[in-house]
Amino acid sequence: MSKELEPKLHPGRHGNADDHLYKRTHSLDIRLSPVEFIALKESWNKTQFNSMASYVRNTIFKGNEKKIDFYFEEKQQDRILAGKYLAELNKQGKNLNQIAKQLSLKTDFTKQETKLLVDDLKNTLFAIQEIKDKFSVQKKI
Repeated sequence: MSKELEPKLHPGRHGNADDHLYKRTHSLDIRLSPVEFIALKESWNKTQFNSMASYVRNTIFKGNEKKIDFYFEEKQQDRILAGKYLAELNKQGKNLNQIAKQLSLKTDFTKQETKLLVDDLKNTLFAIQEIKDKFSVQKKI
């Protein structure tokens, strides 16, 4: 059975990412006394960790979980990069829509108007290609 046709393993998630090695899908529930919890919280507050879960994972695995954290940081950076380029592509798409609107509203163009529209179209397509090239270089596609 192909990956796309496999049933979901968990409700609310798409089926093909459930088996990723770095996805944190398991939780560990432990009971602590108030004294133990205060001690844990105080030791966590003395560190640079922004969450108690990160601190506990680091303590349990003695810092060996870093490659998992790097994976998630890279995914976040990819989302930021994609958002930046999608915004730029959106601007160029608006330019194309404006050119198309001008073409559909007017039936007869002078040579000068035609040349301006063609130049605008070339500039927009060139800008889109530049965005694609920048994204490809930064993403190393």
